[in-house]
Amino acid sequence: MDWKRAMNPLITPEAAEEITLSTTPKLAVESIPLEQARGRVLATALLADRPLPPYDRVMMDGISFREADLTKAHKLEIGGDHPAGAPAPRETPIGHCWEIMTGACLPPDCDTVIPYEQLTRQDRHFSVSPGSFVPGRFIHRRGSDHAAGETLVPPETVIDSRVAAVAATIGATTLPVLRKPRVALFTTGDEVVDSTSRPADHEVRQSNAAALHCALSAAGALLTHYQHLPDNPDATVSAVEEYRDCDLIIFCGGISKGKYDFVRPALERLFGSPAFHGVAQRPGKPLAYWEGAPAVFALPGNPMSVQITFHRFVLPFLKAAQKQTPLPQMVSLGSKITFEPLLAYSIPVRTRRREALVTAQPLPLSNSGDFASSIQSDGFVELPAEYTSFPEGVLVPFRAWT
Repeated sequence: MDWKRAMNPLITPEAAEEITLSTTPKLAVESIPLEQARGRVLATALLADRPLPPYDRVMMDGISFREADLTKAHKLEIGGDHPAGAPAPRETPIGHCWEIMTGACLPPDCDTVIPYEQLTRQDRHFSVSPGSFVPGRFIHRRGSDHAAGETLVPPETVIDSRVAAVAATIGATTLPVLRKPRVALFTTGDEVVDSTSRPADHEVRQSNAAALHCALSAAGALLTHYQHLPDNPDATVSAVEEYRDCDLIIFCGGISKGKYDFVRPALERLFGSPAFHGVAQRPGKPLAYWEGAPAVFALPGNPMSVQITFHRFVLPFLKAAQKQTPLPQMVSLGSKITFEPLLAYSIPVRTRRREALVTAQPLPLSNSGDFASSIQSDGFVELPAEYTSFPEGVLVPFRAWT
């Protein structure tokens, strides 16, 4: 059977997304040093190894004392200094106070802290006015934030500066994280030459590889192999065979209905029929997907089709594998758009904030190969196929390039 005559019926972008997100790979766990963990996904919870704070922590520079000692006099004699990092001082003599610093542990027989700003000093004494203080104020009680064993950071959290601070606090200098998704990337097309080459008039320099190198890195994936393939099915099968241990294989080009589009028959020899081939959208209509291990995305080769189908489908797939669920931002359309129905329409936009609302000004491209014009855009909006006209101000989903 001619595979081109048997292409799958078109499915909606929503149906394609549902299929891909339900078949993401299960990533193994690895341990890495804390200082290398930024942006990685925590595999297990971080638990408090002791109460937080671990002692009654003084919150202001001033003095600490027993409230009961002020019943007989309004002056307290200075017993000494108690800085942060020092163990609790000896027993507080009656009628005495300690000069105490922020972060110090509260002496066990003291119950009151008064900042310097509320005190009057006379030689070796501090005068305290009745009613000028509240016992227990400026004291961060032991365990009042978190008990020992309590979950401080849940699993599947992306590690940032806050998580790093918590990890260091509990002594977790090595963190269990999800392994990065391993990706093999293949581009196709006999008209495509290396970006370092001087192309002939009938050739173009490679751009999709550079775009996806960058996008995969930003997605938290690990590009383990890249190769440009000729328009030859046997060469395609041979190249892909070596990288079946990856989590994901991405193809760019060779997936449409052209006479030299050999990607689908080559992949069917390895992985069988695709879960879908053809999405009711533009650009990106020939998008195909094979579920399994590895999963395979075959993206159309036009540069804007690559950009949009990657950010619309591959990026959410990679994020879902890493237990993340980024949602598109709803923005207000900056001007009216009218287009023919039947296919969902993704169009680059420039975003601007107007008070509390983000507006998206459409920047129509001449065609799906006009990727240079997309530099003026911040991302794209997807307009559903059910309508032919979208008025200014309507809310639509926006996906950023970064």
